[in-house]
Amino acid sequence: MPDIFVATDKQTENPATTVSKTLGHEENSHLENLDDNNFHQKRMHLFSAFYKNPQGINFKNQEKDEKILLFIRKAVITNFKWVFVSIIFLLLPLLAFLFVNFGGQIISFPTKYILFFLAFYYLVIFSYIYVNFITWYFNIAFVTNIRVVDIDFSGLIYKNIATTKLSLIQDVSFIQAGAVRTFFNYGDVFVQTAGTYTNFEFEAAPQPENAVHIIEDLIGKPNGHL
Repeated sequence: MPDIFVATDKQTENPATTVSKTLGHEENSHLENLDDNNFHQKRMHLFSAFYKNPQGINFKNQEKDEKILLFIRKAVITNFKWVFVSIIFLLLPLLAFLFVNFGGQIISFPTKYILFFLAFYYLVIFSYIYVNFITWYFNIAFVTNIRVVDIDFSGLIYKNIATTKLSLIQDVSFIQAGAVRTFFNYGDVFVQTAGTYTNFEFEAAPQPENAVHIIEDLIGKPNGHL
């Protein structure tokens, strides 16, 4: 697994004390004034795709005073296609078995060859599922109080990390086209930077309008506080 996430050390102190020490008294007071819609006390779960102020996670090369304010990955619904295909192929051997038993056996193969074929077949299917899942899981973006971090991960062997400071962002926009994207509320978020710096695109991000508003608020405030 790539070392994108860096687990935080376990603390034996009271959680409230730990948060206070981490964020500092001034930051902690500021966060306590936020309403429930802007600050989540619960930790992220495995399938989280849009999360404000996530607790308990860090990323590689994160600065000491850098805080993750927004976590984004592709909407969970975008996995529907490969999940559906995987289920179909997982069930195919069972359907073939039922066909042979109720429709009449046409060709006979030794049991050992059938078992070998099934083992290889399911190895391919589970590899397909694994690659698709971790590609979705590790293609993520962070918006911190200092910068935007975009992590592209593909095919187990390719990883690219691009960053830009909030002060270099010139414009933020989103596109949400189509009935499916509108119904499930996801779309593409575009972050335009100054000059020749890298532009960012967060594909199929949940709540794209909300994400744009959050980034706009951050680039409009000197310290990057929500």
